Amino acid sequence: MAEKPKPSQPSHGEGPSRHKGTKQHGWAPDVDATGAQQDNPGARRSFHPDEHAPGRGSGRKMSKEENKEVPGEVAKSDSRRGEEYAKEPEEGMRETGRRGRSQRPSGTKDAEAFTGVDPQQPKGRRRPG
Repeated sequence: MAEKPKPSQPSHGEGPSRHKGTKQHGWAPDVDATGAQQDNPGARRSFHPDEHAPGRGSGRKMSKEENKEVPGEVAKSDSRRGEEYAKEPEEGMRETGRRGRSQRPSGTKDAEAFTGVDPQQPKGRRRPG
């Protein structure tokens, strides 16, 4: 009779880790098992800036150059914004509502919506997308 094959994963506490026993979880010893917390005096200063930070300064002074008009013409855009494009349905695209816990919008597209050389479906059939 053939031998039973070894499992691919070593049992807990065995294997290539230098830490042995069941009170470990990988390559490092369990931090909670040491029972010691390292002192961090900067933490209080970080989370209580109203007690430890200096008061606000007078603020930044605007330079003369910043207060002047910018020379030249203002550029006008000839194209529409993305929001305006989104309002119009695209040809061959169909909305199927919102899905899942995240309620993200979903949809499908017809064969004519594909831009490849050789669409794999005849026109008129929907393909989830």
